[in-house]
Amino acid sequence: MESKPQKLIVPWDFSPVTENALKYALKIGSFSKEFSIDLMHVVESGGFFSKGKLNEKEASEKIKQDVARLKDEYGIEVKPVIQEGSIFHTITEYAFDIEADFVVMGTHGIKGVQKLTGSRALKVIAGSNVPFLVVQEGPKTEKIFENVVMPLDFRVNEKERLRWAIKMGVEFNSRIHIILPHASDSGIQKKVNYNLAFAKKHLDSHDIKYEIHSASKGNSFSDEIIKLAVDIEADLILIMTTPNLDFTDYMFGAQEQYVIANNAKIAVMCINPAMV
Repeated sequence: MESKPQKLIVPWDFSPVTENALKYALKIGSFSKEFSIDLMHVVESGGFFSKGKLNEKEASEKIKQDVARLKDEYGIEVKPVIQEGSIFHTITEYAFDIEADFVVMGTHGIKGVQKLTGSRALKVIAGSNVPFLVVQEGPKTEKIFENVVMPLDFRVNEKERLRWAIKMGVEFNSRIHIILPHASDSGIQKKVNYNLAFAKKHLDSHDIKYEIHSASKGNSFSDEIIKLAVDIEADLILIMTTPNLDFTDYMFGAQEQYVIANNAKIAVMCINPAMV
């Protein structure tokens, strides 16, 4: 990866899924000459999600134990970080403050009350200036990000997602699989074609390997994205999150949450328009 040290954050809630995120962070760090990992636990102050959680003293003691265990098991030094606040803001604020390169976050998918209020992962990501890698399982192979699915639609802010696709191709030697939505409207199709031509030009200029796929008519685009990822055995999906999420998105779920919490448990990298 780049010569500068990589700063990685792993939100830590002491569950197995967050250790899966740590395993991904270690893989990402291995592509760099130097990297650091901050293990971050947010002590949530008030509200529904704070009930039954650890207080600051309890969390501090528990994370110290985990830091010692991780050093024994993985041979790594991680920095424990305890902060009080809302998980929906504290992680992104801390990532911005330390100029992190990635936040690698484990998710339990969409369960229980989250089906009504939207994925917590999507809420945490919203507005972030740092890309989030959201994982459900640990890496399945020695290599990571060999095949990356990148949806491409009609939006005007695709340049940022394309920049990260190129970054993945250069740094991880990824093959980018572009999937295009089925568009019955000629105006939308024209915008999709423009974005595709722009993407091909820049991928070619960086010698990035890529393939182009088209979504089937009649199915939701999010379903088609997951289907392609499963069919080609992709290990990453690169998405752009919806800008300006409102209550309706949180209540009924922006389509990204179904990709993030996909049943195939494929890792998802989330790029926010706020980064543009």
